[in-house]
Amino acid sequence: MKLTHALIPALLLAAGATTVSAKVLLGVTSAGNFTYNVTNTPAPIAGAATSVTFNANKAGTYVLTYSAECSADNGAATNSGWVHLDVEINGVVQAPTVGSSDAFCSPDNVAGSSGWVRPSISIPVRLVAGANTVRVLGGFVAPVTTGWLGDSALVIHD
Repeated sequence: MKLTHALIPALLLAAGATTVSAKVLLGVTSAGNFTYNVTNTPAPIAGAATSVTFNANKAGTYVLTYSAECSADNGAATNSGWVHLDVEINGVVQAPTVGSSDAFCSPDNVAGSSGWVRPSISIPVRLVAGANTVRVLGGFVAPVTTGWLGDSALVIHD
C-alpha cells in the first residue's frame, strides 16, 4: 500500500492517536526592567515579588521555563563576560543553572548595556506535593559588572 498524505490522518485515528495537553501550575510575568550590579541578586518574577509560592497536587518532575529580555554591560567594547541565572526551587539551585558557567546572554562588542536578546531556558524540576517556592537569581561573570533582565515570564507545567 502506498502511503499518501490523505491516509495519514486516517491511520492516526485508527491507531488511537490522542492529543496531549500540559497543565500549567504557575504562569507569571514581570513587566518592566530589572538591572543589578551584585551577582546572585533575586530578580522580580511576578511584579515586584522576587519569589513565588505555588501548589502542586502531587510530587513529581515538571517543566520550568523562564524567559526574559537580557543584556550585559562590561564597560568596554568587547564581548567578554556574560549574564547567568540560578533558578531555585524550594531553596535548591536547579541544574544546569548551578554556578556561573551557564551564560544566559553576553555583551556584543558595544560599550554599555548591549547584547539585547530574549533568551529562554526550560529545565526539569522536582516539586513536592503542596507548597513550592521558586526564585530566579541574576548573576554575571567578569568583566560584566551590570546585568539586565526585563519583561520576564515564568511558566511551570507538567
